[in-house]
Amino acid sequence: MLRFAILPLLLAASSIQAEPLTLGVVLDQNEAMTDPIITKRYRALESDIERALGQPVEMHYYTRGFSAIKDAKSGSVDLVFGPPQVIANISKFNFEPILKSSAVTAVSFVAAPAYKGGLTAKSQARLGIPDYESLMGGMARGEINSRGLSKSDFAEIKFHRMPEAPLFGLKLGRYDLAVASAEEAKTWAAANGGRIVFTSTPVPLRAFSVQTETVPPAAQQKLAAALKNSSSLNLTLVAATKADFKGVASMLNTTPTSLPGAKVISAAEAKMLAAKGMAIYDVRVAEEFDTAHMPGAISVPYKEASAKEVGFDPADDQFALNKLPKDKNTPFMMYCDGTICWKSYKSALMAIQGGWKNVYWFRGGFPEWKEAGLPVVAKKE
Repeated sequence: MLRFAILPLLLAASSIQAEPLTLGVVLDQNEAMTDPIITKRYRALESDIERALGQPVEMHYYTRGFSAIKDAKSGSVDLVFGPPQVIANISKFNFEPILKSSAVTAVSFVAAPAYKGGLTAKSQARLGIPDYESLMGGMARGEINSRGLSKSDFAEIKFHRMPEAPLFGLKLGRYDLAVASAEEAKTWAAANGGRIVFTSTPVPLRAFSVQTETVPPAAQQKLAAALKNSSSLNLTLVAATKADFKGVASMLNTTPTSLPGAKVISAAEAKMLAAKGMAIYDVRVAEEFDTAHMPGAISVPYKEASAKEVGFDPADDQFALNKLPKDKNTPFMMYCDGTICWKSYKSALMAIQGGWKNVYWFRGGFPEWKEAGLPVVAKKE
């Protein structure tokens, strides 16, 4: 009798352990949920994960990377397989990349035979780019931003849902410059007399990341070992860490490397200037400031609604310029959350346009400060 009394308890315990995990698969531009080959491939991945972890898995497809990032932030997914720009972005939400493809890709800007210009200011080139949220589109936007270029430097910038459309438009004379993978751009240029203008640093094609609060270290190890030996994805997977995606994050929506009217400074320079008593403005949201900030920093949050690009519209945003020094010759520095955070760039630009003469922009911001091992003021638990 005792044996039968214990059995329901064991079954109940088993059901608790079998709480399903949610797998988010971010589809490539060339993949479709209606393609039976694609769905078969990811169903096999789902089965591999279930066997490795001994838990049921519920799969959710994403055609837009931003949607996957949003669900990762809200805690709606536990596992994410997708392109590197998504993996880089979700790392801030307690996600840890454990695997990446050994295969890599890069983005190239390729010029039509008749176009003699480059990717420069006031080129007035007609530019075709793959989908805004795609890896190629994101890396292209990052390169444009890092060069300090805006929409006004081009005659036209057009994004395409079909990845092959920019090169097709280049061949028809619709564009002067097109964005494609390095492999496709090289092939096109050789066949059509084109010219490669720029090629980025290579990045992994795909990667796998897990929510560390729902997938503990032991499970992560089991999962990594199983998927390394799996053939379901037709990809060779190797070990990955957050460091592998640091460069990817900086390519996406990265801020310009210069700002006319401001001096761009490093962590070492920021430390020296802070020691001399320079005013420091932290323009991140108040919650981030309260969690941790540079010693002596003053919180003046930048409320951002405008596009993350050089030609943003300040009218869309809110920033309290009246919190800055009354004397517009007084030097001060601004920082936010690193090279992909636009708030310090925008606030510094607004200050320059407002007449302040000695603006120092700490572009690397709080992440660079921490990585340099410099002291922080942290919220007490």
